[in-house]
Amino acid sequence: MHRIAKLAAVVVTVAAFSAPATAQAGRSWIYNSYSLDQQYIFVSWGKVLACDLDRDGNSVKAHYTRDDGVSRSIHEERGYGNCEHSEADNTNRVTKHRSQQIRDWATDPYGPWVYRV
Repeated sequence: MHRIAKLAAVVVTVAAFSAPATAQAGRSWIYNSYSLDQQYIFVSWGKVLACDLDRDGNSVKAHYTRDDGVSRSIHEERGYGNCEHSEADNTNRVTKHRSQQIRDWATDPYGPWVYRV
C-alpha cells in the first residue's frame, strides 16, 4: 500500500506541473513570463509577444522563426506587466517561438518551443 501511495503522489505532482502548459496552448512559459503567438488576438501566427509577468528584475526574450527560415528575437526590458511585440507579417508567418528569461547572475533558462500546426 505504501508503494501505491508514493506512485499516486508522483502522478499528482507531475499532473500539477504539466497543467499550466496544456491550459495555455500557444504560450511558451518560463516562470511567470512567456512568449505568445497572437493567433488569438490578431491574424493567426502573424506576430509574437514577449511578456514579463515577474517582479524579479529579469527581462524576457522571445525567439522565433518565420516561414522564410530566418531566426529572430524580440526583447522586453521594461519589466513587470509589459510586453514587446514583433513586426506583423500575414504572409511570412511565425512557424515556432519560445521564451527566455534573461538573468544577470545565472544561466538564462528557456521555455519550450511552440510550433504552428
